[in-house]
Amino acid sequence: MSEALQISNLHKRFGGLIAVRDVSFSLAPGEVVGLLGPNGSGKTTVMNMISGALPCDGGTIRLGQTDITKMKPHRVAKQGVARTFQLVRPLPTLTVGENVLLSLAFGHRRHWGREARELVEEKLAFVGLAGRGDEQVSNLTYIDQKRMEMARALASEPELLLLDEWLAGLNPSELKIGIDLVQHLQGQGMTVLLVEHIMEAVRALCSRCIVMSAGEVIAEGPSAEVLAQPAVIKAYLGDDHA
Repeated sequence: MSEALQISNLHKRFGGLIAVRDVSFSLAPGEVVGLLGPNGSGKTTVMNMISGALPCDGGTIRLGQTDITKMKPHRVAKQGVARTFQLVRPLPTLTVGENVLLSLAFGHRRHWGREARELVEEKLAFVGLAGRGDEQVSNLTYIDQKRMEMARALASEPELLLLDEWLAGLNPSELKIGIDLVQHLQGQGMTVLLVEHIMEAVRALCSRCIVMSAGEVIAEGPSAEVLAQPAVIKAYLGDDHA
């Protein structure tokens, strides 16, 4: 079985700062993997390179059998990669349904007219927003904005979903809703790379973790084992805790 995502020796420099150094890892189809690390460790830079938002200075990124290393974001999306962000970025002049419908233009399958509208309703129902497509985005609570963003990502029918701190800012009850939704995606066989600081969510969702520090991978393996490693504790909490 081929890997859903294969990253080899990824490298990124900003002037004199090496943000990502020789990072390599892979995701199997249907796997939910946590990409962890303290602030400034390089994990969001890796996400930006996978999605095409930043060019790589070295290394390769393969989605299945396709080399997407040098592709622009719209071409990466057409290949089947979707992404959410820590801060929701809705188009405020459009309805909830129109926000989701717009993402179909960037997916890797074409849908038009009634078929497209039915797909939007399907994805809104999947995330818990059934029947709310005609509402204005300004009417949505924060968790419902997160749901809409997820529906927008899923409407492009991705092979790989990048969740960049999608659960950030949620209260405990909202966090449970968010975790349940990602678990629902797991049940559908979606491949997910999840950047997250909320360890409750990581333990609930990720069978495996990759931990970065100062631009390099310092640990990889089953979540419980990785999170207990002294090098990982040191990266997050310092020498005294390690």
